[in-house]
Amino acid sequence: MPDGRTLAELVRPELIGRGYQVFEISAATHEGLRELSFAMASLVAQARANVVHELAQRIVITPRAVNEQSFTVTREPEGFRVRGERPERWVRQTDFSNDEAVGYLGDRLARLGVEDALLANGAVPGVAVMIGPDESAVIFDWHPSIMANSRSEASPRGTDVRVDLGLMRSNEDDDVRDD
Repeated sequence: MPDGRTLAELVRPELIGRGYQVFEISAATHEGLRELSFAMASLVAQARANVVHELAQRIVITPRAVNEQSFTVTREPEGFRVRGERPERWVRQTDFSNDEAVGYLGDRLARLGVEDALLANGAVPGVAVMIGPDESAVIFDWHPSIMANSRSEASPRGTDVRVDLGLMRSNEDDDVRDD
């Protein structure tokens, strides 16, 4: 640019007064480019040093304890109520017209500790046990003599004496109990 040096000398004091660094460069002759690149590198290094690196929040996954009960057994006037995510889901998934499915449900509930919890809360054979909330509970008469965890000739896998005797019932059934 003709008269570029003269123009730069005129504005240099004003720019320096405002706190800016001034570099006279020429794209044609490459004059001043080295000093400009060093100054830019210094600014980049300074900006990087001032950046606060935020660490992503650490996610901690804590597994449930093996012996943690994921259900509750409460005594109610009409019997005992079992509440919990797993027992309620298992009951919803069970086809009660299939003996093997009912036996499998009994095995799962026993492994979870539902039968032990019923015994610990004072349940006696024949007492009504409701699994689930009031409006959609499955109700059955509890008979602990059929131990779901043990192999028994009286009730082999795929059959359940409770079903054979008609002792299983649901909320939709009449409120008449088989005693």
